[in-house]
Amino acid sequence: MGRPIKKTFFGNLNREFYGSVPRLSGVGGEGALSVSISNSGTNYSAGATAVFTAPDITGGIRPTASVQVGTGVLLGNILSISITDSGSGYNNAPTLTITTASSVSVGGVSTNNSFTLTNIVTAGIYAGMKVDAPAAMQASTYVASVGTNTVTLTKTQTATSATNSFTFNDYGSSFGNTVTLTSSRLSAIQIISYLTTGSSAISGGDIVKQESSRRYLINNAQGQGQCRLATGVLAPGQMHIIATDWGGATYYVTKLTAHRAIVTPRTSTSTAYISTGSSAAWTIGAATGTGVSAVLSLSHTA
Repeated sequence: MGRPIKKTFFGNLNREFYGSVPRLSGVGGEGALSVSISNSGTNYSAGATAVFTAPDITGGIRPTASVQVGTGVLLGNILSISITDSGSGYNNAPTLTITTASSVSVGGVSTNNSFTLTNIVTAGIYAGMKVDAPAAMQASTYVASVGTNTVTLTKTQTATSATNSFTFNDYGSSFGNTVTLTSSRLSAIQIISYLTTGSSAISGGDIVKQESSRRYLINNAQGQGQCRLATGVLAPGQMHIIATDWGGATYYVTKLTAHRAIVTPRTSTSTAYISTGSSAAWTIGAATGTGVSAVLSLSHTA
């Protein structure tokens, strides 16, 4: 079949080696590199979590991140978001939102003039939560820290020792941020494919394995299967890889090896530099040159 294409161009080069996606999975795109904070928000608890929107590419992995919430005078402010796994499969930066901790209602013992609630089950209670009710609590009392069976408050209680039911809420809001994607991973060849088990030709899939210079195992939103390079309107079991020349004319790739692409003009032949059945070098960068020195640019994920 000629020299095979490097697996680099089938998807995300790095992620499979870090264990986020299976080897040869063909997941392309980028991951989350960092999160910059534009508004630290207010009233968040230490139980707040970061959630990213889903990847653009089927099979991609959502990033994960840890959330640092301030203490003391910064109680309730989100100080930083640290990426713990950058994920994969993004052509555009995801949106990050903060999910607040769930409300908890539990009994405990309050003591007049004390900062500490005792004899309390602390599961699900986090520093920064607001303590609502009973009347023993001063207005705007928050959790300063959590022990094994104790909760330390930011304000003293105002009632004699008694067992009461307390409700702890995370009222966090107004967090603002911008997510930056990685840019060091090589892009993946972009395809349009029509699986024999699918219902239509769709874009957004990815090559999993090259089986010959014209046939590939591909994965798209409708499943996985073999597809063969074709021209024109796709039938089940066929796929497109589109190339563009220096002048902007586009081509169907009918055969692809490590260094050369055999093509058929897709747009007007009067503007195409390369005739049907001819070959040219290819890149996922910018197309250059004309005639025998032409280098075609293959469509690829950003």
